[in-house]
Amino acid sequence: MDQKAYRLDFSNRVIEHLGIKLYQNKPTNVIAEFLSNSWDADASRVSIDLKASTGTGTPEVTIVDNGRGMTRSELTDEFLVIGRNRRTSPDEKTKGQRAPMGRKGIGKLAGFGIARMINLVSIPNTKLRGEVVNPPMKVYWLRFDLNGINESVKDAGPTGYEPTAVADGVSLETFKAMVEAQGLTGKFDPLIQSAQKGEGGVCVHLYDTTLKKAIGPDALLKSLGSRFTVTLLRPDFVVTVNGKQIQPTDAFPPFLEYGFGTIFEPVVEKAIFGGVSRDVKFWARFVALADTEWPLESAGVGVYAHGKIAQDRPFFFGVRGKEIFSRYLYAVIEADWLDEMPTDVVSTDRRSVDWDTEATAELHAWGATKVSAWIEGFTKWRKERPKKEVVERIRAVSRGLTLSAPEEEALADLLTDVLPNFGNDEEAKDKTTAGFKAAWTHEPTRRLTKELWAQVFSKSEVDSNVFASLVERLKDSLVPEAMGLAVTMAQRIAAITAMRTMIEFDKTETHLQRLLEQFPWLLGPNWERLTANQTIRTLITSKHKPNTDNGGWSLTGTQAALKPDFVFLSDIGEKEIVVFELKGPESGKTLNINEYHQLREYLDIINGAYVDVDVRGILVGHDSGGFKETDTRIKVEKWADVLARARGMHISYLAALLQASEPGITDARLQQIADFGGAETLELLRKLQSISSFPSVVIEALTKMSPGGGPAA
Repeated sequence: MDQKAYRLDFSNRVIEHLGIKLYQNKPTNVIAEFLSNSWDADASRVSIDLKASTGTGTPEVTIVDNGRGMTRSELTDEFLVIGRNRRTSPDEKTKGQRAPMGRKGIGKLAGFGIARMINLVSIPNTKLRGEVVNPPMKVYWLRFDLNGINESVKDAGPTGYEPTAVADGVSLETFKAMVEAQGLTGKFDPLIQSAQKGEGGVCVHLYDTTLKKAIGPDALLKSLGSRFTVTLLRPDFVVTVNGKQIQPTDAFPPFLEYGFGTIFEPVVEKAIFGGVSRDVKFWARFVALADTEWPLESAGVGVYAHGKIAQDRPFFFGVRGKEIFSRYLYAVIEADWLDEMPTDVVSTDRRSVDWDTEATAELHAWGATKVSAWIEGFTKWRKERPKKEVVERIRAVSRGLTLSAPEEEALADLLTDVLPNFGNDEEAKDKTTAGFKAAWTHEPTRRLTKELWAQVFSKSEVDSNVFASLVERLKDSLVPEAMGLAVTMAQRIAAITAMRTMIEFDKTETHLQRLLEQFPWLLGPNWERLTANQTIRTLITSKHKPNTDNGGWSLTGTQAALKPDFVFLSDIGEKEIVVFELKGPESGKTLNINEYHQLREYLDIINGAYVDVDVRGILVGHDSGGFKETDTRIKVEKWADVLARARGMHISYLAALLQASEPGITDARLQQIADFGGAETLELLRKLQSISSFPSVVIEALTKMSPGGGPAA
């Protein structure tokens, strides 16, 4: 009895799984496979023609290259063999010395993912081959019918399909006549034109497609540009779609200035992967998300091997927790050795890499480190980047409001993080900027106040309900302002405490003088209306130089930086001038009559230069001394009294603001008050007023924040 021989057969499901299922409704992936074949064939030009459906027809795709083309034997022995290993060694090159993209020998099946019928026309390229062929041009035309394949191959039987040989080694002229006879005029024009130049190549014509709509040329340009590095980097591989050549602007979104390397000048690093020193090229840029059409799923890193995608985006090497910034990242890593490994680590559809081998696991760790460093650098750059445009926008949306330079800087810091999220919507950016600016200057509160006064002083009878509503709204709007002022008061109290330490330990009194010139409120809120007056300082310097032999000092002498000095303050209209003579306690001695007389001399000079001006002097020292005060213009005070009064006034103001605001227990500004003011401020609040008089939430907050966690004694 004869027994069936052992034989491994392939069913038509190979076509289904490696062609139809793998590439179904993925026209870009299909075209990418044929583009890879063109690269491997050493083509210098590839023309992709997309035709929309006409009448009852369906969209069509034609891909033509000027590569080596295939002879009859190459078609039968190589192209028509499914799964043929196209490489004999890891470092194999094409005849044109290119690193080949193809490896598995199944890309030829890709067309069945979108088409039921495929025309394949091949003309061996005598120029590339360097061969003399007689006759010089032979054309081979095979037609593949998916239905025919399915009918000829049974599930349980071996494979076996013979495509229709429409033209088997015919001349170019005969081929042109056959094209016209079959009503396909124009379909193969680029190939015919190439042949007429003495070249050749391959044309793949996909028709009777399953596509419901035509492929968009712009979308295909963008997709191909991101799937291949060679389509943008090599002048000897020009790819066009419907006559337009792929450009970097088609493939990539607009990039910000920050990044590492460029598409044309990538960074090259050598590292150990799998025990072998290997090269890795990369460039990383960050997207300006104002281009709202750029899909965020295309962000991240694309890993390429031999110019073709191996790990598709979105991919971040497992880096987590930085998504708010990683969405801006667009990076390319080229690791050709991934396609040269003894074992296949790139998936058949070239969407992912097997990251579990020794070499790829080390590449994955290397990539994670890079991504983290790129994103960290980008976050720092965003914080430090110039805010010129944002500041200009703040000024443009004036609404009658003008901010100081520090305020513009602070607001720009905030808006720099906010505005990019609005993309190209300039109106939304302007509205947001105007809203932030109004809130910054408490403009809503001022508007409500104006409405309230208009109601009160209107000639018509006041509407009680409207009036009550306005008052309530005004009260609510004042809460944020009051709490903001409360935080400011806590900051000031902390500053006064720090100044007391300076007076006790800092021997350089000019530091104290400069501090008070910039911040007069350190001596009390009532001095905030005055500012430093350098004109008076110039007047005093030029008019009067006390005799150093009699215990004075020279304002312009070499000892000026080490001796006590004066603080000259005045109001805006110079109707009031106050001269502070500050005597730090470094000497530990009591104020004396000579210092009193010196201050009086200064006041006389100022009185002589300024008519009808209220000129006063304050002499501040460690101890007021026992001399008789004869000049009503001068007041003598001790540092302890000045600081206690200044701090007490700020504490009273802070207490009033807390009572008026009635903040919630979770109000973050309560914690800021505790942080800025410190334990001393909280203690002063309790001593100033019974804690029970504050709203309950304030009691709870202050108790919680007090040193030791309990209420102060």
